[in-house]
This record gives sequence, structure tokens and C-alpha cells, in this order.
Amino acid sequence: MKMDRDLYYLHKALLLAKKGIYSVNPNPAVGAIVVKNEKIIGMGYHKSPGSAHAEQIALKKAGDNSAGATLYVNLEPCCHHGKTPPCLDLIIEKKIKRVVICQKDPNPLVNGKSIKLLKKKESM
Repeated sequence: MKMDRDLYYLHKALLLAKKGIYSVNPNPAVGAIVVKNEKIIGMGYHKSPGSAHAEQIALKKAGDNSAGATLYVNLEPCCHHGKTPPCLDLIIEKKIKRVVICQKDPNPLVNGKSIKLLKKKESM
């Protein structure tokens, strides 16, 4: 069942996020997993402020194999430029088919914007 798989991989993303819980302050702890054909092909978590985000690490580990995959992440991907480029741009560039998000990012710079852009991309 798709829902059970989604919950399983979201749980794994949360466990990854916990690895950075004490080192990313003031940023949120984020974990990401890339899954294709029911196999994990990339995983990552945000390790420290200013470093690559969880999504960037997971997608880099997935490499060229990420096209058509599903990305599981515990926090909505960023869509703004900061110390790192927007994760949303990379997700689109890597042709991720589906993004499963645990929580909308409360940061006013994001706060649902990535979700809207992903839904718009889906309808194209």
C-alpha cells in the first residue's frame, strides 16, 4: 500500500534528521531519502548551518539515477536563495517525480511556496 510505504520512508527521513538535531541550530533538523523502484538510492541530513541541505546530499548520492524517483523529506524544501541554492530548483532539475513532505516549513520565506510550485509542476 502506497500510504504505508510513504509513512515508512518519512519515518526513516525523521530518523536521519535526528542525526543533525544538535548541530544545525538555529536551522531545523532535516532528513531526506530518495527512493526509486522501492529501493533507497540516496539519503542525507542537514549537518550544520551553511552546509548542504538534506535534499541536496540525498540527491547527490542518488546521482543520475534520481529521475523519476520519489523524494521523502520531513520539512518542505526551501525555494529561496540563502547560504545554499534552493533545494526546489535541484528537485526539479533532477526530475524527481514525487515529493512527500512531512511538514510545511513555517519560515516565511518558504511557508507553502514550494508545495504550491511542486503542485503546479505536477499539473504541467
